[in-house]
Amino acid sequence: MPFFHTNVAEGIPPGSRFQVGRSDADTDPTIERGIYLPGISNSQAVGPSASYVYYDCTVGVVLDSGIVVHNRLPQTRSLISDTLAVIPFDDPRLDKLIGFGVNLTCKDQYVDIVQRMGHSRYWFRLWGQALRIGYQVPIPGIKAIAGVLAIPYDKNPQWAYNKIAPGGNYSGAILWHAQWSLWYTTNIPPGLSVERYLVADPSAHISGSTGSAPPLNVQAPFSQADDNALTTGGPSQSGGGGSFQTGGERR
Repeated sequence: MPFFHTNVAEGIPPGSRFQVGRSDADTDPTIERGIYLPGISNSQAVGPSASYVYYDCTVGVVLDSGIVVHNRLPQTRSLISDTLAVIPFDDPRLDKLIGFGVNLTCKDQYVDIVQRMGHSRYWFRLWGQALRIGYQVPIPGIKAIAGVLAIPYDKNPQWAYNKIAPGGNYSGAILWHAQWSLWYTTNIPPGLSVERYLVADPSAHISGSTGSAPPLNVQAPFSQADDNALTTGGPSQSGGGGSFQTGGERR
């Protein structure tokens, strides 16, 4: 037998039913057969609302004030250039130097021209990503923001995708991974704070509205008794004062 000598080299007795280099597999039904994990379905008990694993969506704002600063011609004859560096990177005093980390001391002297070239321009970017079991992720968008109509800003093209996440197939339940980036602008000045348009989080079942004011008190998380917890003997008198010790677990 070609495996005999290999078994001996590995210390396995001759005649053993085990053979080095071969794997064993159960031919009988395994103990896991017939045991099912909760799945995502259209039933009212679970349904698509419980299919989100991760969801992250953000609305960002970019503002162009319309003001331009024009550089003048050099007003001094100095050839010394400004630098953000404080010390050469190979200076032996690098570990001893203290003070500011970035040099903002300007050696040049100038007064430039400030001119408004146009009105303010706002850009809004909606971007994020999500993981969802069994269903593709609907790509969100913006219809109106800050009280005015949102117009797609095609100089930054919109892009989005849904794909099967790497390794995202467990017994036929597909894990979808989506990402998106959508730019918008407005043709009239926005009038409301963007903070009023909070993005919803379907994975945590949080809506996009702040609702009422936050509560004054929040219950601290409960912790389970650990392995060192001891069970007490129940209520007992402790002296003549009428005080007593309650039963329960002691930590």
